[in-house]
Amino acid sequence: MIRTEFPEALYLLILIPFFFIIHYIYIKKKKARLNNLVDKELIKTIAPEISYGKLWTKFTLLNLAYAFIVIAISNPQIGTAIEKSERNGTDLMVCLDISNSMLAEDIKPNRISRAKQSLNNLINQLNNDRIGIIIFAGSAYVQLPITNDYSAAKTFIDVIDPSMISNQGTAIGEALEIANESFGEKNKNKSKSIILISDGEDNEEEAVSIAKKIAKDGVVINTIGLGLPEGALIPIAKKGIGKIDYKKDENGSYVMTKLNETILKDIASVGNGVYIRANNASIGLDNILARINKMDKNEYQAIAYKDYENRFYIFAFIALVFLCIEFLVFEKKNKYINRKFFFGKE
Repeated sequence: MIRTEFPEALYLLILIPFFFIIHYIYIKKKKARLNNLVDKELIKTIAPEISYGKLWTKFTLLNLAYAFIVIAISNPQIGTAIEKSERNGTDLMVCLDISNSMLAEDIKPNRISRAKQSLNNLINQLNNDRIGIIIFAGSAYVQLPITNDYSAAKTFIDVIDPSMISNQGTAIGEALEIANESFGEKNKNKSKSIILISDGEDNEEEAVSIAKKIAKDGVVINTIGLGLPEGALIPIAKKGIGKIDYKKDENGSYVMTKLNETILKDIASVGNGVYIRANNASIGLDNILARINKMDKNEYQAIAYKDYENRFYIFAFIALVFLCIEFLVFEKKNKYINRKFFFGKE
């Protein structure tokens, strides 16, 4: 297993083509200036040692050294050991609504931020369970495939934002279908659960029927309603520091987003789970986790790479070799060194 500790450093490699373009322009202008001053045939007589080929050779060597230095900075690492272990736990997929209505602030600080905080707390309480995340608005996709890597799960949760899906809506049915497919094995003896976190503003009438179909595969669907029935305004970004505006409809009236408990209750009912309405004190994940912990545990094999070893020094050494070669290559022709060791006859 090979990885880089600082992969963002590799973006510096993008500069290499620009270096070559700049060097090409420099050489071209240098030739032009010299040709304007002295006749081409006369140049060969008065300055026979000029070698543009060697200038390009030295420049190429410097760029190779630069490339390997960048790779060294990214610190390539090799996983030297593989740890396999048998674990028992449940499989859990979280379907998180990230539509713009989840920015409403009737649940503090807002609906989606509170959901993310609670999911991080949920992960802290997991024990050998596997978790995956589906995010949805007008469409749905897998944000995190099912895994027992809790650190990765927290990282994925932290970056979730409504801007990740441009088309608005609340595609609950599609999210549930993708979550069910993400479990992989269609084994009814496996303990599989889905937690749907949404404000329930769904325009799909088939969400309940999809939940009912999924429940036949032995999947338990629990739902959490975020928001208040009386509703709240939807904050939107407005140009200017510290300025907040609220979403309006085509008539210029403010849009009020209200918790739709009916559909969430129906999905939980056909999914053999429970519905919990979140509030500012608790989102309800603790109660659902307690139910999940009572389910039979699955046995699965966990694989992890251990003892990553740094390999930056290999690339740093290669860069040093290129720099040494570049130092030994003279810009001008030299019949004793460059001809013999590097370029042969000229």
